[in-house]
Amino acid sequence: MNKPKNSRLQVEISVITVLIFAVILVFSSLSNYYVTRESYLNSKNEMIDRDLKNLNESILQSVNMPEYWSYTKDHAEDMTRESTEKENAFSETEEARNMRMNLLLNGDVNFSELSPEFQFDLVRHIFQSLTMNTDYHLREFNYTDISYLTFPNDKEAFLYFRCNEEEPDPLQDEFEYNTITAVCYDEAYKTIDYDVSDHPAVKKILDGKVKEGETVYEVWSDPENGKDYYLGYSPLVCEGKTVCYICIKYDWTTFSSELVGRVVKTMIFGLTILIVLNGLLILLIHKRAIAPLTKVKKSVQTYMEDKDSGKVHDAMNGVKVSNEIGVLAESFSALAAEIYVYTEENMKLGAEKERIATELSLATNIQAGMLPSVFPAFPDRKEFDIYASMDPAKEVGGDFYDFFLIDDDHLAMVIADVSGKGVPAALFMMSSKILINDHAIMGGTPAEILERVNKQIYANNEAEMFVTVWLGILEISTGKLTTSSAGHEFPIIRTTGKYELLKDKHGLPIGIMPKSKYKNFELTLKKGDSIFVYTDGVAEATNASDELFGTDRTIEALNAVPEDASQQEVLRSLRSTVDAFVKEAPQFDDLTMLGLKYFGPDND
Repeated sequence: MNKPKNSRLQVEISVITVLIFAVILVFSSLSNYYVTRESYLNSKNEMIDRDLKNLNESILQSVNMPEYWSYTKDHAEDMTRESTEKENAFSETEEARNMRMNLLLNGDVNFSELSPEFQFDLVRHIFQSLTMNTDYHLREFNYTDISYLTFPNDKEAFLYFRCNEEEPDPLQDEFEYNTITAVCYDEAYKTIDYDVSDHPAVKKILDGKVKEGETVYEVWSDPENGKDYYLGYSPLVCEGKTVCYICIKYDWTTFSSELVGRVVKTMIFGLTILIVLNGLLILLIHKRAIAPLTKVKKSVQTYMEDKDSGKVHDAMNGVKVSNEIGVLAESFSALAAEIYVYTEENMKLGAEKERIATELSLATNIQAGMLPSVFPAFPDRKEFDIYASMDPAKEVGGDFYDFFLIDDDHLAMVIADVSGKGVPAALFMMSSKILINDHAIMGGTPAEILERVNKQIYANNEAEMFVTVWLGILEISTGKLTTSSAGHEFPIIRTTGKYELLKDKHGLPIGIMPKSKYKNFELTLKKGDSIFVYTDGVAEATNASDELFGTDRTIEALNAVPEDASQQEVLRSLRSTVDAFVKEAPQFDDLTMLGLKYFGPDND
């Protein structure tokens, strides 16, 4: 059963290595192809650009009369016929020769003022000179052909003439200069199809994007002979006006075929070397990896069946390779020897974890039992409605709230936030709650109570913890509320129909300094007024985008609750709003709230 699996692993490794190296080979071959092609195009662009400039200068020396191009286009039929005897005789006259010589030497002939005979004679001899010049450049530069074109639209072009390298050499073959149809050109003076969709360079010309001295290039496939050509176009400017475009065509097929053939040969050679090297690699992998791994696998299966670490140790000693697999064999042997000890220790840890969970659950219940949790808290008192809640971030928390009657006319309200989390914070919270309760019963203003509590906590605060506290004492008969804050969050109060932030005066948190001083803040609650106090777990509740719930959202959520709602409904509505904002994000801080609504003594 193992042999086929081992063979399959070797096949998988072989296929993966072949694919990786094949991809690398193909990528490097294609990169080489495109780099070579780009380098060749750049050099060819430089050559074509240089040759076009030379050809442009040479043509302007031979054809220094812009009327030549418009005349040949307007008299295309006359340009392609043979000269008559009368025209040939006129060309031989001394007057005609002088006119041509004057044009050649001075270039100051006014073509429009010449007679039709002189115009025809000049154009004919200019054409002969131009074709000779172009044919010389064609053969000197080894191009496929050189054309002179204008483009009236995106479907056709006017061909002044085209020299083709497949035509006979006019310097060696017989032809008559007294005829307009010299043998050195292939076609002349006619409108031809020239679909711009096949020629992006011509599209730029028609769009007016080609300036004097600029050359545009393109690769074009000729459907008639199935060849690819590389073309360059450059404007011929005479006396500041573009009279036509010179097109040089270079045979691209030969170079492209040679380049592709070179890439194919490289890939075939590379694949051959790859197959040989891959075979050697597979043999090495089998000897150094597959066979040792097979022994390790059998040892694992044996250990899973009988849990005998001695057999594993003996089997792993037979793995004689000094690589990672040898290290793996030694590690597995040591692991098998230690796994029994680990299992025993894990069982002990499980029991200890269960014991801690039980104790934390008990601590949670004890902490919850210390906070007022029966509502309505004072069913016989109709002057106010009070409700509070605390949701710890862990099993036990550091926040706490409290409310109690100091006497029949004074209600104390406390909300606090201990630094830290977990059991230490819970223990500090319990002692702080007891001290605040005891000192409040003893009497005094909220500021005096906090000063006495701070002094006592600081004296025994070896853990250097602290607690922020808001303490308020309500005189039930008058609605007078006296508060003091030890670095706690600002309360939120509703006295005008809407909840607003009440920025009272703050002192230092309890437990930081031995003689901290606190100030009282007084306000009078009227019938229907409410006050809401909370810990930072409300405003700092965070969603998955690390966005805080914030004080503004807290006030907005409180104002969204109907005015006649009970304080229990107010707090539960706010908690639902916080939960909807936080969604699945974890709770990092205790979330504690306390709300009171004052109805006045006439509700007794």
